[in-house]
Amino acid sequence: MTRALVGTGRMGQAVEAVAQERGHTVAARFDAERPLLDSRDPEALNGAEVCIDFTAPDLALDHLHQYAFWGVDAVIGTTGWYDDLPKVREWVDEGQNGVLYAPNFSLGVALVQRALRAMLPLLDALEDYDPWIHEVHHTGKVDSPSGTALALAETVCEGLARKTRIEPETQHGAIDAASLHVTSARAGHVFGEHTVAFDSAVDRIEIVHRAKDRRAFAVGAVRAAEWIRGRAGLFTLDDMLDEGYGMGDAG
Repeated sequence: MTRALVGTGRMGQAVEAVAQERGHTVAARFDAERPLLDSRDPEALNGAEVCIDFTAPDLALDHLHQYAFWGVDAVIGTTGWYDDLPKVREWVDEGQNGVLYAPNFSLGVALVQRALRAMLPLLDALEDYDPWIHEVHHTGKVDSPSGTALALAETVCEGLARKTRIEPETQHGAIDAASLHVTSARAGHVFGEHTVAFDSAVDRIEIVHRAKDRRAFAVGAVRAAEWIRGRAGLFTLDDMLDEGYGMGDAG
């Protein structure tokens, strides 16, 4: 299968390495020096069947529109555009292409999400357990909190009736009992660490995911590209995992 890489930074390089290991050809590359939107001609893709996009957040929406216009399938690892999901769904319906998007393509993070969903019905009845989320990334990370932390927070709020809003800001006083506090730190070269904790007066439950290498995300993105080919519509990593795809070896 042939791929186009949109965004050839460190993440794009990791994706390319994994794609080649899995027998795929990278037919086109786009970056700041060769922007995707410089050409409205699908021949710029050089025959690529799927675009894997880890570009800047401010470009994601325009790229999604272009993929739908071309009718080409895409895997989107960029966040910051989710408020426009209804608009993107319309584009995808018109273009009849497939788009799989996720704030984090680590299969380990996907398992954390599933573990949370299994636990939350029990924790909903145990009101003494108060949740919080903390994430740590390298100093070059642009968004804060991370898209993954916010996705985890949404899962917790959906599962706990007592938590009705996400509080992503630093607090300088008491926090509302209905708020789920999400905090961030930026230091060193941390690839990504997310902790979801449930604290009571007598104990604490913590679920922690630590990414050791960008390969954790690259493997998931390449497997997503394999899965999305030939499908029409908007999908998430959960849709892929529901079919059992991608849950083999981690590399």
